[in-house]
Amino acid sequence: MQYSIAFVFDERKATQAACYLLSLNNGRMNYMKLIKLLYLSDRKYILDFSNSITTDCYVSMDNGPVTSNIYDLIKEGKKDTGSYWSSRIHTDDYDVCMIKNEPDYGYLSPMEMEIISSIDEQFKNYKEWDVVNYCHNNLREWQNPAGSIIRISIEDIIRAEKSGEKAEENIEETALAADIQKGNYRLMREIENGNFSR
Repeated sequence: MQYSIAFVFDERKATQAACYLLSLNNGRMNYMKLIKLLYLSDRKYILDFSNSITTDCYVSMDNGPVTSNIYDLIKEGKKDTGSYWSSRIHTDDYDVCMIKNEPDYGYLSPMEMEIISSIDEQFKNYKEWDVVNYCHNNLREWQNPAGSIIRISIEDIIRAEKSGEKAEENIEETALAADIQKGNYRLMREIENGNFSR
């Protein structure tokens, strides 16, 4: 069966994931390292639990895999756009910084936070270019785009690490999780906008 798995990007959940990672690093990180560690966290969560933490989509860029929407938010992050992200995270040159508001992690499960923490611990002593080299050398789903951008599908991630029935089972379960997330996301937006009625 063919899938094209995609989650609806939930800016609040992605922001909380980034804030949690920043909180493990004194509230400040090189933006490239943050993007790579969030990608690696998503990757592990997809492979182990058939779900996404950030709900982002992914692309291959010259410096490795990128969480695409988060990258766009970081590029916009020097100004307050009124978005959920800009109220909590600010871009300062090549760093991203957590704005000193009381962090809220209500969109993250304990297991998602544990995965982010474990990835952070694994790469704690890596500089950003060390993480780039790790991704280039170890992630088979990444392709050198030679200055362009190449999409990385969730199926690509799974098939880079698994084959046969295990891969297909992981893909099927992740596709189901994405469908459930889309329905839940739409329902929450309807409730917030006052459009939901029994």
